[in-house]
Parts: sequence; C-alpha cells; structure tokens
Amino acid sequence: MGREASDRFDRVRFAEDQSMQSSIERISSIECRVKVEIPWTEVSGRLDDKMRDLRRRARLPGFRAGKVPPNVLERMYGKSVRQELANDLVQETFQTAVSQHETMPLTQPVVETHTLEKGQPFTYAARFEVPPKIEPKDYQGVPVRRRPVVIDEDKVNAELERKREQLTELRPLPEDHGRTKTEPGDVWTVDLEGTLGSQRISRKDVRVDIGETSSEVVPGLAAALADLELASVGSVKKFTFTPPAERVRADLRGEEAVLDVGLRDVRVKHVPALDDDFARDTGDAESLEELKNKIREQVREADAEQADQEAHQRLVETLLERNPFEPAPSMVAREVAAQVDATKRQLAQQGLRLSNIGTNENELARRIRPQALFNVKAFLLLDAIGKAENLDVPEEEFEKELESMAQESGQNVQRMRAQMEQSGQLLMLRAQMRETKIFEFLMGKAEVTEAPDPEPAEDAEQAAESTE
Repeated sequence: MGREASDRFDRVRFAEDQSMQSSIERISSIECRVKVEIPWTEVSGRLDDKMRDLRRRARLPGFRAGKVPPNVLERMYGKSVRQELANDLVQETFQTAVSQHETMPLTQPVVETHTLEKGQPFTYAARFEVPPKIEPKDYQGVPVRRRPVVIDEDKVNAELERKREQLTELRPLPEDHGRTKTEPGDVWTVDLEGTLGSQRISRKDVRVDIGETSSEVVPGLAAALADLELASVGSVKKFTFTPPAERVRADLRGEEAVLDVGLRDVRVKHVPALDDDFARDTGDAESLEELKNKIREQVREADAEQADQEAHQRLVETLLERNPFEPAPSMVAREVAAQVDATKRQLAQQGLRLSNIGTNENELARRIRPQALFNVKAFLLLDAIGKAENLDVPEEEFEKELESMAQESGQNVQRMRAQMEQSGQLLMLRAQMRETKIFEFLMGKAEVTEAPDPEPAEDAEQAAESTE
C-alpha cells in the first residue's frame, strides 16, 4: 500500500474477542467514514429472536395469537424488523469500531449504506464528523504588539465611589427635616403594577433613588417621582410617563409607562465623606491616600491582565492566518449553543428573557457565531501546538494550585476537589492551566513590542492602505 493509500485508510483491525471487521476512511479534513462487517453467525440469532418476539405479539385477523405463520410475518414485517435490527447493530458497534482506530467522533453516525440479507455478513458504511488534523507551523517568532499598562484615574475614582456606596446608609428622615416634598438623595421603596407599552410590569420592593438613573427598573421612574409629597407614604398613586428613548430598547421607544406605584417607605441616603475615617471604615487602609494607592495598584494589575489578553488575541489571530483550517460544524454549533445558554442564564438571574432585550435564540445565535467560530479554531490550534511541544500541567503543579485555591477560600482541599470534579470544574481548571502554559511558551518565543493602541484615524488609514 502506497503512502497516499496509507494516509487515507487505516489498516483493518480485529478485536481479540470479536469477529467484527472495520476500517476507517478520512473523506475530508473534518469527516470520516467507517465501514463495518459483522459475520452472519453474529447476526442470525438476533434476527431470529426479533422474529420470535414479533410472532408472540402479532395479532392478525384469521390467526390465533402466537400462531401467525413465519412466511406471513416475513412478508408483512420482515423489512421493518431487519431495519430495526440494522439500527441496533449500528448503535452497538459504531463506538467500538471507531475506538479500534483511535478516532474520536464528534457526531452520531449518519448511515450511508447497509446490507442485511440472510446468510450474508451485515455491512454498513456511516460517516461522522471528527476534529481536523492540524500540524501547526510558523508559531515561533510571531510579531506581537502589547500595549503599555495604564492606570485609569476614572476607574480609581469609580472604585472609590463603589466602596462609598457600600458604606452609604439609608436613614429615616429626621423629625426636624422641615420639608414637604422629596428631593435628590431620597430613596423610595415602592411596589409597581402596570405596563410599559405591551409589556406587563409587576415588581415588589423596588428601590427608587431620586436624582439617579443608573439602576432604574423603569427608565424615567425617578424623574416621575421627583415632585412627590413626603406625606404620600402608605398610598398608591398612578403615574403615566414616556421613558427616555435612549434608555429603552427599540420596540419600546415612544411607548407610555402606566404604573400604579405603592409608596411604601422613604429614607434619605447618608453618604460618607472621602476622608481617612472613610478609608479606615473600609478595612483596607488607614488613610485615604493609602486606600487610593491600593486601588491604583489593583487597577494597574487589572489593566496589565487586560493588555496580556489583548496581546494573546492578536497572537492567535496571526497564528490562525498562518495555519488556516476549518473546524467541524458540530464543534461550532456546540459552542454557539453553550454561549446562548450562558446568556439566557445571566438574563434569568435578573428576571429577564431574551425577548426583554429585543432578540430571540436564532438571532442571538447568528450574532454569536463569528466569535464562537474564532473560539473553536483558537482552542484547536493552541491544543495542537501544546501537543507538538509536549506542554502539559504536571500533577504536582496541579495539586499545588488546588491547595492554594482551598487555602484562599478556607475550604478543605479534598472536599473542594470532590465538588469541582462533580461539577466539571476540575477539568476546566486543568484546561485553563494548560492554556496559560501554552501562551507563556508562545509569548516567550514571540517578538513582542511595546506600543500603544493606534488612534482610530490611524486604523482607518492603515485599512485603506491594506485595501489598496
């Protein structure tokens, strides 16, 4: 057999305890065909059993139960019985057949042909998807740009405000407040019943911060309550208003909100001053300056990690350009389905559905597919590079990581391991550690340059030059 024929067909193998014969043919980069032959001696008994069972159960006019002649059963049901047995034999032997050739199927077999005739071996041919064979090349010395790390003071201030919000107290209005109407800084607790356009709204214990809009359940609600009399506590009032168009999804723009608002309670926010006392109250520092410096370091570390991820993305994009291939459609479909399910779970945690964000499963899957395709291709190529370079996670390194995680979370390492194994997180952790090792190898071999991200105008100019 020549080299080309050898690449196309695996040699026929026989299991020691079976007489089944099989061969594998790769018919494309992502699809194989398995051919299986099972001797008649292995099939005839199964077929006889099915026909005897059918004879016991058959109820035909003119024949007593269990007494229908075999030739009548064969004429009426023989074809369907043989088809049922053929399906059973394919399901029972497919995994064994492909395992004999160390092939990993990604999909169930699609039977192309099968033959089940008396006295003849049962044969079938079925195709199935497989991961593409990738022989990675040109993955060392890849030019990669990594942007410098920056400390965004806006993020520092935002984190300070977040901590400030955590320490903010909601206090009853003082007895001598001397006002009759609500004002910015007041926080109402309300119940909502009504509609926004055609959408039904029913919520309990809703917080409405007067003067703020970032967390409104219904955009425009805080503004609608801005002139409320403080004496309205305990009553139910109807409010009709049109939410700001820029803060609602497209199908609700211009629609009216009609709400019965149960005004349960009103309190006033007590926001701590940004001073050393505030810093000590956070438990993170003894002074405001020390707290700011700690936050700056956290922001710097987060930005460094983001810069690394962006560099990794550019590295993978270059590697995929140098190693073009197409993954099996089933792998992409599974990645799309996983991302759609993750999105639905995230929305469900907020009490929302896909329809609440103006989409459906098909539309979301269409938008997700390009990123899912990239994810699958990146995984396959990085895995191939890892295998080519024998990059793996030593067991002692993995155990050390588990011990560190258990110590940080205050858990027993054995109990944590058991929980992670049951949920599939153990495999995920090992895969993440291996991916990190692969990226460390690739970045260590890459030609890394430090340079900031180009301005948008530069991007457009470079794109135009590339097109020309």
